[in-house]
Amino acid sequence: MRETQHSSQQLLSRKSARQEMANFLRSRFPRLENSPKVGRLEFNYRAQTNLGVALAGLFILAPFCLNHIVHGRLLLGCVSLCIVTLLAYNAWSIRHKMVIPWTTPFVLSPAMVLFLATSVRLQGVVGAFWSYPSIIAFYFMLKERHAHVLNGLLLAMVIPLAYLNIPTPMAMRIAATLITVSIFAALSIRVINVQQENLGKMAVTDPMTGLHNRALLEATLVQGIEQARRSHLPISLAMLDLDHFKNINDSFGHAIGDRVLITVAQTLKGRLRKSDMVFRLGGEEFMALLYNTGDTAADAVAEELRRSVSECTQATQHVTVSVGSATLRDDETWSQWLKRADSYLYEAKARGRDQVVSEKESPSLVSDAMSETDLPFRR
Repeated sequence: MRETQHSSQQLLSRKSARQEMANFLRSRFPRLENSPKVGRLEFNYRAQTNLGVALAGLFILAPFCLNHIVHGRLLLGCVSLCIVTLLAYNAWSIRHKMVIPWTTPFVLSPAMVLFLATSVRLQGVVGAFWSYPSIIAFYFMLKERHAHVLNGLLLAMVIPLAYLNIPTPMAMRIAATLITVSIFAALSIRVINVQQENLGKMAVTDPMTGLHNRALLEATLVQGIEQARRSHLPISLAMLDLDHFKNINDSFGHAIGDRVLITVAQTLKGRLRKSDMVFRLGGEEFMALLYNTGDTAADAVAEELRRSVSECTQATQHVTVSVGSATLRDDETWSQWLKRADSYLYEAKARGRDQVVSEKESPSLVSDAMSETDLPFRR
C-alpha cells in the first residue's frame, strides 16, 4: 500500500514538473501558423497588446460608427464599420485561434489610415484628433518596422490634408504634435522591445556559461524531431557529465569549479557547428543537439568533445567527461530520446567514466517501450 502511494506521489510530482515546463513555454513563445507546433503555446506580449487594442477600439469606435451612419455620413460610417469588423475579427482570432491575423498589418492598419484621411478631409480638427491614438495603436499592434511604415504613411496623408482643411495656425500645431507623438512612441516601443528581448534571452540562457538552459529544452527537441522527420535527415544527442566534479568544488572551491564550467562550455561551443545547440541542464551536466548527424558521426563528435574537454581543462583544473550518444529513432518522442541518451551516459559512468557510450556499445540498455511520463533528468 505504501509503495502504491509512493508511486502515485512520484507520478504527480513528475506531472507537476512537466506542467510547470509547459506553462513556462506557453508564456514565452507565440503559436504562429507558420511555425512548428510546440505544445499549446500561448501568444507573446504583442498578441496580448493586439487583443487589448482590438477590444478597446471595438468598444470605443462602435458608437461613433453608428453615429456616422445615423447622421448620413455614409463614407465615414462604412470605413469605420470596416475597422470595427476587423477589430472584432482580431479579438476573436487572438482569443480562440491564438494567432495574430495577417489582416492586421495589411488590411486593418491601411483602413485606419484611410479613415483618418477621410475624417480629416470631412471633419477637419475633429478628424485629426483620431490620429494620436492611431499612432500609439500602430506601435503596439505591429512589428516595429511595419509600425514605422504605417506611421509614416499616416503623417504623409494627414498633415497635408490638415493644411488644406484646417486653418493654418491650427494645422501647424497638429503637424508638430503628431510628429512629436510619433517620435515619442517610436522611442518608447524601441526601449520596450529591447527590454523584452533581453528578458527573453535571460529566461532561456544560463547566466554563468551563456549556454541555453533547460527552459528551452522541450521546445527545441520537438522542433528538431519535426525538422528531422520532414527532411529525412538524422539528428543526434550527446549527453555529457563532468566526472567527479564535486571533488573539484570541495577541494579547490566554487570559484575554480565555476571557471571549469565556463571553460567546458566555451570548448563545447567552439568545437560544434553554429547549427548545433549546446545546453547546460544543471550542475555539471551538458547536452549537445547535433543536426544532420547519424549514429557513426555522432559517436565521432562525442569522442571529439570528450577529448577536447580533457585537454581544455589542463590550464584550470583537469577534469574528464562521460558522454552518452543517441541518434533519434523513428518512433521516439523527445522524452524517450533524451532518456535513452541519459541511460547511455549512466552506462559510461558505470564503466569507469571518461568514455563515450552509444547504442552500438550498449544496445540492450533501453527497451523499445518507455513511459512518456518519466522525466528524463537525473535528480
